[in-house]
Amino acid sequence: TVKGLIKNKPLIAILCASLIFMMNMMLVGAVNVYLFKDYFSSAGTLSFVSIAQTIAVLLCAPFIKTLTTKFGKKEMSLVGLLIASAAYFFLFFLKDIDAMTFIYISFIGFIGFGLFNTVIWAFVTDVIDYQEYLTDLREDGTVYSVYSFARKVGQALAGGIGGFAIAAIGYDASREVQTNEALNGIHTLATLVPAVVYLGIFLILLFFYPLNKTRLAKMQEELEARRGAKESKVIK
Repeated sequence: TVKGLIKNKPLIAILCASLIFMMNMMLVGAVNVYLFKDYFSSAGTLSFVSIAQTIAVLLCAPFIKTLTTKFGKKEMSLVGLLIASAAYFFLFFLKDIDAMTFIYISFIGFIGFGLFNTVIWAFVTDVIDYQEYLTDLREDGTVYSVYSFARKVGQALAGGIGGFAIAAIGYDASREVQTNEALNGIHTLATLVPAVVYLGIFLILLFFYPLNKTRLAKMQEELEARRGAKESKVIK
């Protein structure tokens, strides 16, 4: 089983993508507190971020099945990641906007984020199929467990990453007004870092996750043929 998991290139790709994704989510969640409190001086506006994220995901959800069926899971995830990355890169260069404008533009990124975060769980089923394709064994529980454990590891590693990042940019909790260096650092952590991370995950999926729509269809056809052959042998 371990040998099969190590050889499972799509599994390794989504494990890496999920680890980075979870760490980024925890970082952004922690930094946003300082972004709205200190950079925008509008702590109350932070609540609208969660609302905007939820609305974006709810808007994406009804169309996910249709889009992934037509274009493919990998393809739609790549589009979502590019949208998210572009939105945050755009925000990085907009330093003189208010909190609500920041959220409005972020909403575009949340839609891209929603596309990826919704589809990533469907990747696991395809990775299980690939494991069967490699080893001729159906190991649903093992693959799901490994993936779930990896996400928990990501959450654990990311637990203190926000605090370390804030300390690294020179944030001083004892000051009522932060230095320009600290404020610019907060803005960079909240915009440029997620932009680069989403672009990094895009590259991981593009080059290291091989199950695009065409290859996935061929693999599933072969698996169906194998299963049919096994059933015929059992009947005989």
